[in-house]
Amino acid sequence: MPNQPRRDSTPRPPRRPTPAALNLSGFEAASVVKFAYFTDTAPVPGTLLYTAFRRNMPPGVKEFTVRNPVTFFYGIQQTGGLLNIQVRWINPDGVVTRTSDLPMDQSQEGALWTWQVDRLEKRDLAQAGVWVVELLISGHRVGRYPLLVRA
Repeated sequence: MPNQPRRDSTPRPPRRPTPAALNLSGFEAASVVKFAYFTDTAPVPGTLLYTAFRRNMPPGVKEFTVRNPVTFFYGIQQTGGLLNIQVRWINPDGVVTRTSDLPMDQSQEGALWTWQVDRLEKRDLAQAGVWVVELLISGHRVGRYPLLVRA
């Protein structure tokens, strides 16, 4: 008698292995950044965003006040692979106050670009002045984004 699965068991799809991270050059890493800016209204995870028609992107905000949360919002062009992304928050004294490692797996994505956010909570935004966020992809700094925080 051939070996057959029981009727009450459902086959599970095989686990997809995590792809190896892409190793982009500095130029390649910089070229995949579609946009990056600050907002006070982060999209709900999984939201399909449109940059042209039916535009529903979160609003850009140039200034924040101390003790209010800030969201760094960015979009990355489709690469078809796994990107090692890092976001560094630097306070007005030049000290890195937070570093976030945010890998982005685009190996199963069909969209032209993927968005992601990193949020600095109100308890962490305690100092007025010009903050800077650095965006790194594959270890290359691809952007520095200043943020004015008022008392």
